Amino acid sequence: RRLYTPEYAAAVRSVPALPEEATGALRSGPGTVLDRITAFEIGYRLPAYHLRRVDHLSMASAVEVRLPFCQRSVVRHAVRLPDRDRVHGGAVKRALYEAARGLLPGAVLAREKQPFTLPIADMLTPGWPLWDYARDLLAADRLRRSGQLSPGAVDRLFAHQAARPGNATALALWALLVHEIWRERFRGAPPVAPPQEPEVVAS
Repeated sequence: RRLYTPEYAAAVRSVPALPEEATGALRSGPGTVLDRITAFEIGYRLPAYHLRRVDHLSMASAVEVRLPFCQRSVVRHAVRLPDRDRVHGGAVKRALYEAARGLLPGAVLAREKQPFTLPIADMLTPGWPLWDYARDLLAADRLRRSGQLSPGAVDRLFAHQAARPGNATALALWALLVHEIWRERFRGAPPVAPPQEPEVVAS
């Protein structure tokens, strides 16, 4: 919250992060802690975040996505599994890994999770077009007009990223950049021209 202005921080604190019924169900709902977390994920995060993103991003390219693990029969079976068959001893998705044993190579089952990520830390460094775009979108006068973010705090993030590029700082700047693009598109914030792709000259 050090990124926020005092007024915006107060406004954020006045709004609950979750609906009251969701908070109550997580704290004292039926079942084990894992049961309650699973119910929250299925009822709130999955439709509002994960599935929504899949739908928007796929349909933007006219792709119809199917999610086999979200079939009702699969979900019904999964939520009935005892906790130790889902998470135990630091291992997650235990039943899924056991079902795949013998069907997939051991190297695949033992491989660490490989998320699809952009090289944000490299792209958000001085000299790259995204850096200049981010500096324009997160300029001090623009932030002062919005009244949400502290220009000094954001400038310190840029200084830290320029001196010691790293994922944590880059991802923080990326999140602020995406928020500003959203404000520009849906809240009437002044537009900033996005970076242009460099020209490729055939030799």
